[in-house]
Amino acid sequence: MFLLRPKKEFQESATLMPPDYTNLNFWAAHPDKKDFADEVPPSSSFKDRQKEAKADTFFIHPTTLLARPKYWNGDLNDKSLNDRTNHGTIRTQASAFNDCCRVYAPRYRQAALIVFMEDTPEGKKALDLAYEDVKAAFLYYMKTWNQGRPFIIASHSQGTRHSIRLIKEVIASSEYKKNLIAAYSIGFPYKAEEVGLSACKSETELGCVINWNSYEWGNRPERLVERYDSSTICVNPLTWKNDEEYAPRSMNLGSITHSFDKIIMGVADAKCEKGALWVHEPEMRGFPSLGKDDSLHLVDFHMFYGNIRKNARDRANQFLGGK
Repeated sequence: MFLLRPKKEFQESATLMPPDYTNLNFWAAHPDKKDFADEVPPSSSFKDRQKEAKADTFFIHPTTLLARPKYWNGDLNDKSLNDRTNHGTIRTQASAFNDCCRVYAPRYRQAALIVFMEDTPEGKKALDLAYEDVKAAFLYYMKTWNQGRPFIIASHSQGTRHSIRLIKEVIASSEYKKNLIAAYSIGFPYKAEEVGLSACKSETELGCVINWNSYEWGNRPERLVERYDSSTICVNPLTWKNDEEYAPRSMNLGSITHSFDKIIMGVADAKCEKGALWVHEPEMRGFPSLGKDDSLHLVDFHMFYGNIRKNARDRANQFLGGK
């Protein structure tokens, strides 16, 4: 792991420029600027409807600080890092919510990849620093732009580490909860008590959380294995049920690859199994697995892009219709 360890001590991360959320440069996605969350796959029938949307999505991106970094946390002045975030996760994940919602995605001093591979005091401090940025961004969004609008929390991987803490500490026990449509907090295993909300059990249930962690069929996690059991939240992204019912590929409304150039039908089936989501190996390229356990972590969102898009719209409509 030495090759991934930051070159500087953690204390120097704390001196990195903090975000100024009054400045739109510190938002990877925002309704008042043109950004990659406005995009839809070419030749698809999808539309960016943010201008007319009556709900919002607050999106927390995953780790994009991948190579051996200088610091334990991301430098917000690093153009190449910001570009990687924009072209990758903002384009291929956050954009799934531009049909139902205005999309807000803060830049934050994300923790380096090594934090998730080694348990160290520096890693915990790096995660805490990243979380404080996310929390500050959410509170600024609430104060300045939300204005009582219903909202979705969405996140993946490191973003989900921060989103479940945000929900537990800031949202679940406050007035904010009443306007929470749902949380699509995906790609990190957790239980209901860790987030302070119950798992969604149907496709239009409100005020609940959604999670899955994808593996090729029959495989079990080799990392964070202690976090996976029957109480780990797994909501099937094809049925939107918190059960172990099998859902065939015919229920999949379309997947995307990282190239984001088209919608591909019939890529992935899905079945929850003791907290993990089993998916038969995709038959086409562009959906890579990782590690000995054949984790499909990199494409948790991508395989179910069309279903996420439709479900977010359905839940937002359900919330708005009930007003």
